[in-house]
Amino acid sequence: MKKLILSTALTGVLAFNSAVADDDDDYRTYHVTITNTTAHQIITPPVVIAHNHRYHLFRVGNKMHPASDELATMAETGNNEPLAMMASHNPNVAAVETGAGGIEPGMSQTITIMAPKKTLFTVAGMLASSNDAFTSATHIRAPKKRRYAHAMSMTYDAGSEMNNEECDYLPGPPCGGEMNKRTETGEGFVTIHNGIHGVGGLMPKMFDWRGPTAMVRIHNDG
Repeated sequence: MKKLILSTALTGVLAFNSAVADDDDDYRTYHVTITNTTAHQIITPPVVIAHNHRYHLFRVGNKMHPASDELATMAETGNNEPLAMMASHNPNVAAVETGAGGIEPGMSQTITIMAPKKTLFTVAGMLASSNDAFTSATHIRAPKKRRYAHAMSMTYDAGSEMNNEECDYLPGPPCGGEMNKRTETGEGFVTIHNGIHGVGGLMPKMFDWRGPTAMVRIHNDG
């Protein structure tokens, strides 16, 4: 059953691995701020993953590498727990943190994470008023001490669910649907999302977007 999750009990999921850092002295405190740049979409509790160059949350436009079940669950329902747990057990991941709640339009949320000073960051969260759209910025290089890094977060279609835009299948406003997902005509792999078209119960002028749907700023306070 689909149900929008705007808060999560899973916070502070951490996994440390020698493939990313040799000792704790290499770790720094980073503050990752995600700003919702849409007018009406809610971003569900985001996941922040610190990793090395070998880790990829997804591969866009590649039928040989469809979205994982855990990523699809987040993109369809907003539930980030399976994805965070999976990432925390990946040997190429140094740390995982999850947001405490959803991010309203025009609002920001800051997540603090301990990670190696030469790490990369990937951030992802669902666009709640969609079937399986998620916003993500990947492989953001960690800034140096007392510096900032910035990235714009694009919107992807997990390809795991039919984009029928019907309220029975949309967890976010104005719907809150809890019906089973429709997977028989999903794209089958991750693509750039082509937006909301008004084929179901959503008004494109309210819930569609153009360009990036989030902005990510990372501060290294040493």
